[in-house]
Amino acid sequence: MKITKILPLISFMFLLMANNILMTSSILTTRVTVRNDIQDERINIHCYSSEDDLGVHWLSYGTNFTWHFHVNFWGTTKFYCDFNTAKHGSGNYGVYTPNLRREECSIHCLWSVQENGPCVKENDSKKKPWCQNWKNSTRRNLLLGFSPSPTLLPSFDDGEKADD
Repeated sequence: MKITKILPLISFMFLLMANNILMTSSILTTRVTVRNDIQDERINIHCYSSEDDLGVHWLSYGTNFTWHFHVNFWGTTKFYCDFNTAKHGSGNYGVYTPNLRREECSIHCLWSVQENGPCVKENDSKKKPWCQNWKNSTRRNLLLGFSPSPTLLPSFDDGEKADD
């Protein structure tokens, strides 16, 4: 008699867990692509999560950096990127967060780094890209008399090869 009372509860809990796994895409591979769409400029990006540091990458105009991951069971996976340009701006942006996943991208986030800032668009989406302005405007700093940080400018003496 007790088993018949517990069985519906166990079934309900199992369905909730299965739904959570499917909704967080933990069984699917998620892909993020960052593309440099600033003509005549080589940009610096550094992407990471609390568990993975993807390193520093230099992207020439028209090139990408792509990585894959699985969203954790709780659906709380977050990835951030520091974007640095010599002429336009810089900033730290959440390129994959739970809120962004629901609104702008699910299993493939396409980031386009542009002169006015980074934009994201779902793969094959008809929706307009969601764009953010640069958090630190290099143009504004130059007008105020500040020069760009040396870390923003490419150094070709360190042996680092651009991702082409």
